[in-house]
Amino acid sequence: MFKRKKVGVALSGGGMKGVAHIGVLRVLEEYNIPIDLISGTSAGAIIGALYSAEPNAKKLEKEILSQDLNDLIDYTISSHGFVKGKKIEDFLSKRLHNIQFKDLKIPLFITACDLQNNQEIIFSKGSVVKAIRASISVPGIFIPVENHHRILVDGGVMDPVPTEILRKMGAEIIIAVNVNSIKTKKTKSNEKATIESPDRQLPSALNAATRAIEIMGAEVAKTDITVDKADLVINIDLEGISLLDSKRTKYAIEKGKRATKNNLNKIKALTQSSPLKELFSNLQTIDKAIGVEKIVSDVKKEFKNKRK
Repeated sequence: MFKRKKVGVALSGGGMKGVAHIGVLRVLEEYNIPIDLISGTSAGAIIGALYSAEPNAKKLEKEILSQDLNDLIDYTISSHGFVKGKKIEDFLSKRLHNIQFKDLKIPLFITACDLQNNQEIIFSKGSVVKAIRASISVPGIFIPVENHHRILVDGGVMDPVPTEILRKMGAEIIIAVNVNSIKTKKTKSNEKATIESPDRQLPSALNAATRAIEIMGAEVAKTDITVDKADLVINIDLEGISLLDSKRTKYAIEKGKRATKNNLNKIKALTQSSPLKELFSNLQTIDKAIGVEKIVSDVKKEFKNKRK
């Protein structure tokens, strides 16, 4: 019997850019590409959880487009961060009915970072919403959370596109989705430093912090997913959208769809089983096995001849 390979999808972080993951899932769903495992960090954890609980990307897209995502951002003045994170936690609790990992329809793995111990934490048990709240805690933006005496922040700090956990859990094909792809310009050398008043309005502390996090995240993701950790990487360029920009969700979703369709032939080639291809592979394995047996047999005969 021919068996298809188990497919895992890894969803990156990226703040509001993360809604582009819905576009990716829509296309995979539309073309009957199976998804057996999902991992996610930060925004990828949110979309991954919503889809794992109810694998219906069309319905999820409609729901997200009808939701004013800005309503989920509760700004605050605190030495620990600019965003409380309580509103989004309440929204997810209501939407997911406080679901536990064991009750999800697709196995899900959510990553966070233990800030004090420099350790990646992967959630696969307990409260999905609590795991998400830890995973979305972008340092300096969201107030961190505590779990089992650990101070946890955004999983993207250590693992921007969590692929390795999928491989460990049995995924044979891994599709990584990176919404943090940005174009960088060539380094400018021999710049002259001058003391002068700025002729442009300086960004706010929040805008400067989010932009810096975007750039760092993009560079880390670029390095992380070029080391053969995924069978296919879908890079989605959403540079015009900031981490907290909730006004361009439809655009982001459409970009996700387009990027996935551009990779559709590769995805199909990876995920769709081919009886002839598998038969040929099995024959090669048999040939190798026969070859090994012949070598062993010849060695034994040679050894016996020498003893005589």
